[in-house]
Amino acid sequence: MSIKTFTTGEVLTAADTNSYLANSGLVYISTTSFSGSTVAQFQSCFTSTYTNYRAIVSITSGAGNACYLRFLVGATVQTGNILSQVAGITFATDAFGASHRGDQYGLAPTIFPTYPTAYGLDFYGPQISGYTSYNTTHYNVGISATDTSLAFTGGRNIATTQIDGFELTTAGATNIAGTMTLYGYRKA
Repeated sequence: MSIKTFTTGEVLTAADTNSYLANSGLVYISTTSFSGSTVAQFQSCFTSTYTNYRAIVSITSGAGNACYLRFLVGATVQTGNILSQVAGITFATDAFGASHRGDQYGLAPTIFPTYPTAYGLDFYGPQISGYTSYNTTHYNVGISATDTSLAFTGGRNIATTQIDGFELTTAGATNIAGTMTLYGYRKA
């Protein structure tokens, strides 16, 4: 919907308020902080209210290691395959790298101590009976005081299960800490 410009002296009606002011793109749902475990679960956060979601994640770990995304139904991890890929480049080496997986551990941004890895994570259609997919628009990994990396990650579930949550995990490696703020993409 287009943006309406109001002029001095114009009456702001209820219809204008409902049509224009409430037509925001992202609708805030919640913010969750986590720490002290190798897993952060976000249960029952996807509903039929929105078709697509955006999570803003800021995360660190006790040591540099891989982080994975897994789909949830309630508290149950879905063990069907997630096909996922990552491609990126590091500042210190200027080397391009890529990787992929085909199991329940979808690739998510790598995490390190001290310098948070921050990214936007989009989920497409988790509550429809279809193939839920996800991607990071890009992420910036704080490797050290003199190194960082920039990369893109994405994947999709090969099962048509309705997903209502997700988790981030190091698969038993070091503990993680951070925040996840969830938004729904408003339906027009």
